[in-house]
Amino acid sequence: MPADGHPRFRHDPSWSYHQGVAGSMLKAFLRTFTALHMKWPLSLKPHHESDRFVLINPAAPECYTGLMVDEAVKPETIGATWYPEPFTRGTSLPDGEYVILHLHGGSYILGDGRSSSCNFMAQTLLEQTPASYMLCPQYRLACNHNGRFPAQLQDALAAYVYLIHALQISPSQIVLSGDSSGGHLVLALLRYIVECNRPDLLPPPKCSWAWSPWCDVPAAVDPSAWTHSTNYKTEYIPGSFPAWGAKQFLGDLEITPEVEPYVAPIWHPFVVPSPVLVITGGREVLCQDHKKLAQEFQKLPGNETSIDLVVEEKVPHDVLMIGWIMGFKDEARHCATKAGEFLRRVHSSSGSKEADAQM
Repeated sequence: MPADGHPRFRHDPSWSYHQGVAGSMLKAFLRTFTALHMKWPLSLKPHHESDRFVLINPAAPECYTGLMVDEAVKPETIGATWYPEPFTRGTSLPDGEYVILHLHGGSYILGDGRSSSCNFMAQTLLEQTPASYMLCPQYRLACNHNGRFPAQLQDALAAYVYLIHALQISPSQIVLSGDSSGGHLVLALLRYIVECNRPDLLPPPKCSWAWSPWCDVPAAVDPSAWTHSTNYKTEYIPGSFPAWGAKQFLGDLEITPEVEPYVAPIWHPFVVPSPVLVITGGREVLCQDHKKLAQEFQKLPGNETSIDLVVEEKVPHDVLMIGWIMGFKDEARHCATKAGEFLRRVHSSSGSKEADAQM
């Protein structure tokens, strides 16, 4: 029997043989991907997604202000994949049902939101929450041309504006969601919505889910910050992967006082425009960061009841993304159920406030 077959040789004694081996294989793949500086190709052709794949043009110029206006990085047309089918303008969305705008993870150097990587995630969220549709943008990757920050934020904004203005979906029926680097992007977009302060142009979503969000991109440039974690042995991500992603994401960007809050939100909490749920794994390297992030945000007046935290104890990073690969499907569904409960509470709370306002 291979060494991993005995519990004491696994990454965690509670994990199965399959979970241990899958974690090792994922780490080996990501280590190789990073060592070779591979570039994940993005296509604007539908391929297997067929009519579920749509093109999203840049938002109107007035949507881009402040750090969104960059001489070197301009907004571009991106692709996006709908689950389970395309939402079309004029579709009636009953009260209590939602559209998820989900921003995928991958250290900003991997992923595209298509079915090959996001199908399990989409199916799980649509089954366990009150959402009927999910859109996964294929935002620009940092390792590709025109890909350093704020490219991804420009693309996330364009997708959000597309839902609100092109498809005329009420922001009160949109959930902003993201895993890993996508969770980092969720926090950046929420900050931008607050700083933009144009509710007519960029109203806030109903709520947001941040799944294992990246909290401090500049700190990840040094891989030792990752590998020295006590959870590193149960983490399938090698330190070199976020380090390379961080270097590509930041590029030649100067970390100014205006930029730093967007790239390192753990040190710069802000009053969120609508409730946020942070989901973390008890065996992931970033678990303590996520707890600190939630605590720092909760300290701000106005955030006391707007930030919630769920810890799924025995899983590594981003269980929603890797649950089907590593054998944590049940845990992923449990976390999605918690996200659904959070959304229902937000819906119920907003309904109560509207009733009180009419009295």
